[in-house]
Amino acid sequence: MQHASELFQHEITLGIIGGTGLYNISDSPELSDLLEFVQELPIVKTPYGNTSSPIYIYKTLKTAEPYYVSFLARHGLDHSYSPTTVPYRANIAALKRLKTKHILSFSSVGSLKQECKPTDFVLPDQVIDLTKGLREHSYFNETGIVGHISFGDPFSYELRKFLLNSNEQIKNYKQSIHENGIVFCMEGPQFSTRAESLMYKRMGGDDAKCINMSCIPESKLAKELEINYQIVCMVTDYDSWRLDDKAVDIQEVIKNLKENNKNAKTFISNVITYIHSIDLAVGQKLKGNTLNSISVKNIDHVKNENQYLSAESKKKLDYIFPEW
Repeated sequence: MQHASELFQHEITLGIIGGTGLYNISDSPELSDLLEFVQELPIVKTPYGNTSSPIYIYKTLKTAEPYYVSFLARHGLDHSYSPTTVPYRANIAALKRLKTKHILSFSSVGSLKQECKPTDFVLPDQVIDLTKGLREHSYFNETGIVGHISFGDPFSYELRKFLLNSNEQIKNYKQSIHENGIVFCMEGPQFSTRAESLMYKRMGGDDAKCINMSCIPESKLAKELEINYQIVCMVTDYDSWRLDDKAVDIQEVIKNLKENNKNAKTFISNVITYIHSIDLAVGQKLKGNTLNSISVKNIDHVKNENQYLSAESKKKLDYIFPEW
């Protein structure tokens, strides 16, 4: 098995995960002025399976010192993985192995609020999990190494503010960006019924902003691996709650994907412009949280004396937390 750290030696300051419609960033003229392509890591083999796509690594061009940025396509380069079958644990484990500090994740969503229009972006601060237990959602759900991380704040406040500030300082986009609110995560791959869509709105009240199919377990896994994470929800439609309008279908979604793709690259370019200040602005306050959340507190006991932890489980633990 080739470990990601054996393929690339520098820390990744920002890991970008592309959602539906965003499968690469190399074709952006804006980003080509800011980033130089460095290396493609072929599908990365991890103890949790293979990543959904190669990982592409770039180096900043206009900073005093180089910063490294990676890109991974959540659903694969040909959109071959449904929201349920995405290898989330492999993707986040590979980013952790690459010493990724911050994750900027994009996802296509349906809007639950009239003012959150198609092609608008939403940066939520809360999530409600409506998935159905079909996805592996933790690295610490095995006998011998049970973990209970805090998930009260699923997304990084500091990273969210940094992303918003970066895009506020360069007003070069037409769509609106909405701060905070609830994103619901459903199982899919079917879209919501009208009754479900109305239920989400009532459940979340004024804070209900949008619904997607992928931020769970992605956000939970990033939190477990102590990586700052923020999802950027790219609105493609109004879901199915507007009873005087047709229910959402894939043709309506596709219609807005192209515009969202373009806007996402503008958003990323604005972030890269200020990447030199991201570490100071965001910090690493998650560091050390996970060890304090697992059932066995002593590191030596976790690795060497734990009678319930198999050799395979120890290898997995070494992959995601070699520092332990």
